[in-house]
Amino acid sequence: MKNLTMRLETEKDYRAVENLTREAFWNVYVPGASEHYFVHTMRSHPDFIPELAFVLEKGGEIIGNIMYTKSWLEGERGERREIVSLGPICVAPAYQRQGLSRLLIERSFARAIELGYEVTINFGNPANYVGRGFVSCKKMNVCMGGDGIFPTALLVKELIPGALGGKKWRFI
Repeated sequence: MKNLTMRLETEKDYRAVENLTREAFWNVYVPGASEHYFVHTMRSHPDFIPELAFVLEKGGEIIGNIMYTKSWLEGERGERREIVSLGPICVAPAYQRQGLSRLLIERSFARAIELGYEVTINFGNPANYVGRGFVSCKKMNVCMGGDGIFPTALLVKELIPGALGGKKWRFI
């Protein structure tokens, strides 16, 4: 696709990104949408990473965005690793299924590596993320809670191959 620009989100983009998020998620998982409110509130959270909040523009209109927050993994011996959680990622409905989310994901992965992150986690539909290298949390031995819960929607990607070292981890 031609005439695309990818850049970091600025404060002047906030309303457009929230509107895009609402439009992209409207009636997808539940009637209506709440993801736009999540985007609005996550920017003021200390775990939000503005260096990984990218927007994609076509002809000056924001048609895609991606955001991340900090999160942690805890090992069997109590060691903690700071990682990043991907999401939300949005593409305007008129531009979906054209590879634009792939562009956002790949650019943000490169920047996350530059910032020193080795692992990313995502809650999402596996069909949307396995093509970008995400795998089942069970395959990576990353669980939730103390009971070893492995949700289908919890996906893991080592940005640096071997970063998890085959150990057992708990997502925090």
